[in-house]
Amino acid sequence: VSTQSTGDIGSLYLAGPPLGKAATGEEVTAEELGGADLHCRESGSTDYYVTGYEEAIQTVRNIVHLHSELFPAPIDWDSKLQERCSFTADVDQVSVDIADDGSLLKFKEFFGKGVQCYFAKLGGMKIGILAGQGEIDNKGALKASNFVQICQQTGIPLLFIQGDVTTTFSRELASLMRSVAVATVPKITLMTGNATGHAYLAMCGGGLLPDLSYQWPGARVTCSDDVSNDVTSMDAWECSANMVCDDVILPSETRETLRRSLLVARAFRNSVLRSGTNSVLKF
Repeated sequence: VSTQSTGDIGSLYLAGPPLGKAATGEEVTAEELGGADLHCRESGSTDYYVTGYEEAIQTVRNIVHLHSELFPAPIDWDSKLQERCSFTADVDQVSVDIADDGSLLKFKEFFGKGVQCYFAKLGGMKIGILAGQGEIDNKGALKASNFVQICQQTGIPLLFIQGDVTTTFSRELASLMRSVAVATVPKITLMTGNATGHAYLAMCGGGLLPDLSYQWPGARVTCSDDVSNDVTSMDAWECSANMVCDDVILPSETRETLRRSLLVARAFRNSVLRSGTNSVLKF
């Protein structure tokens, strides 16, 4: 279920301003008590912020269209499969370049920092994108965990884009790691910047077993030992040589590579589900 707040029109609270004044003597407005800004930026109770009824209706249409398989939009494959990614540090722009035109829908846009979540389509296929940039705070980790769980419940594959991302360990980050670890939908990781420590792992790094993992030539993975404080940093070529990632790809190859990888990962996951979920023990 997706919820949305409508500017200064919608509000959500347990007791309204009159009851609050009667109980505490304090005068507060409906917006201060439970308006759109509060729930979209602070509590995270709502997923989308809109400024009026027309935008709200359009957002609902976008959600229905994105999750609907009944009326797929016509796809111009000649233009859709053209390579559009460029060398950029802006993972939000990378998300725009990767997704089908007009298909991006931001999830909890104003809640949390360091990671943006999008519902989108890639080559006509539904996908959930988590784009990490900067320091992931607790709210950002909580939002990302919620997003991964929604994609898991609805069977939407996940794409993790790691820019220059970092974080400190917290209960919320542990929740994100658990959500990623137990997700059975296809998981693909793309590293475009310098991913460090816990942020690299939480955003579906090698330890959380992505189906396929790629790096741009300028990407790096930096990890430190909490005991000895030794820092290890590997560039894309070292990561590929040590099987930290599956391949080093150019930005111009990214969209088509991810489209094919999504097809492969979906086929692999479906074959695993058909054959059973028991693992094979290797001696």
